[in-house]
Amino acid sequence: MSIIRQGPGYYLRIGSARFDLHEFEHLSRTGRAALQAQQYEKAAQLLRSALDLWRGPTLTDVTELLAEMERPRIEEARMEALEARIDADLALGRHDRLTAELVGLVNAHPLRERIRAQFMIALYRCDRQAEAFATYQEGRRLLGEEFGVDPSETLKSAYQTILTNDLPRVQLPSGTRESLTTTSRPAMLATGIPDFSGRSDELDLISRFLRPEPGDASQRPPALVITGMAGIGKTTLAVHTANLNRENFPDGELFVDLQGGSESPLTPYHALGTLLCGLGVEEHSLPTSTDHRIQLYRSTLAHRQSVIVLDDAADVAQIRPLLPANPKCRTLITTRPSLTTLEGQRTINLGFFDFGEANALFARIVGDARVRSEPVAARQIVEFCAGLPLAVRIAGARLATKQHWSLSRFAARLADERSRLSELQLGDLDVRERLERSYRLLDEQPRTALLQLSLLDQPSFPHSATSTVLGLSDVVGEQITEHLLDLHLLELAEVDSAGQHTYRFHDLARLVARELAHDEAFTAGRQKPSVPA
Repeated sequence: MSIIRQGPGYYLRIGSARFDLHEFEHLSRTGRAALQAQQYEKAAQLLRSALDLWRGPTLTDVTELLAEMERPRIEEARMEALEARIDADLALGRHDRLTAELVGLVNAHPLRERIRAQFMIALYRCDRQAEAFATYQEGRRLLGEEFGVDPSETLKSAYQTILTNDLPRVQLPSGTRESLTTTSRPAMLATGIPDFSGRSDELDLISRFLRPEPGDASQRPPALVITGMAGIGKTTLAVHTANLNRENFPDGELFVDLQGGSESPLTPYHALGTLLCGLGVEEHSLPTSTDHRIQLYRSTLAHRQSVIVLDDAADVAQIRPLLPANPKCRTLITTRPSLTTLEGQRTINLGFFDFGEANALFARIVGDARVRSEPVAARQIVEFCAGLPLAVRIAGARLATKQHWSLSRFAARLADERSRLSELQLGDLDVRERLERSYRLLDEQPRTALLQLSLLDQPSFPHSATSTVLGLSDVVGEQITEHLLDLHLLELAEVDSAGQHTYRFHDLARLVARELAHDEAFTAGRQKPSVPA
């Protein structure tokens, strides 16, 4: 390539290099020609390829003068290509998948009459005639209020043909209907969990929440929140129960990992993008603002009966934009911190497995025969896992892959607290990593308190221990301790007759905290704390 001065400006000679605007214009022109020739499949493919070249706003890094001169023309060319591609898709009978996309386009371009007419046609062909009429009336009102004009012939013609039932219904080629239905019905859940064990009470409660019941659906809780410590099995329970109840949701299942336990939780903007793509909205048609994505998401789900799993939520601010307005949709939320400000929620605080539940899961993974052959060692292994489902699953999976290991040998390896966490990891399953992630996200004061408290030679302690290790008032110490309890990093040990609370660590959580405390004490020269009993 070379830049040549020419007149008052410059000329870029690109040689054999690609120029995306020229490529877009060529594909768009060829696609519209195919549309005129009624070669609808070819037209749809060419126009979609043209639109796929777009990666964001037009001319973002150029001078204001150039942007003002060229941006309107290029943006208009994009919209014309988009409208032509929708015409091709409508001709191919793809109205099922187009409605979600067109909701967002009408919201983003309310005065663009061709798009509104296309939306009316798609609604009509989806047997939503009343909504098609309402869409026309809304457009007519906007045009009158904004410009004092009547709808164009394009919009009036679409209205008239729907009104008189003159719009032909598309007859799809054999086999097409099935593929379109599959595309428009999201199925984003992981497969079922064949060795799922325990949680019978929680399964029943969640299933009742997901089950449709007669009466006013708007009076039911909008979401069910499953909360608990890292590794407790929140995601497993939510996905397993949603899969068991999928027949209650004919319009599909949505899932998004909100990454609340990471240093960079997913923003509502990006989470909505994932959900909308799952609902059939093409990526280049996604609205560019969070508010418009919320509108499109809720409009798309307005007439559906779907289950939505919002996994690993960070806080209520992240969740609230992702809740559908339609009460026939059910939402399951998993989160480590307790969420207390979500309106109308129902909450399940997931506890640890008792020995029977843990042993049942261990036996299902390892095999009943091996457990029966070494019952004492099997019991020890399960007890070393301390009721944490993730630890039980890892222990079982390690033994399942090491058929030549005896259970007693593995129990002996777990018996040493110094190496227990290293034994409880397999592939991407890692108790230490999962718990460390929770600790590292803490602010300085609660993190320091947690690590220092883990060094105490006491099984439980009052909130005054937090005040002592931090050198703070009793009131602040209690607030920090209760905050750690809300985050499921501490457990409530007991409440005495005077109403005083004592707290404790889960066995594996204490080991992780002590490792981190020793590492930091080594570098910072801290001393082991001493707190009066």
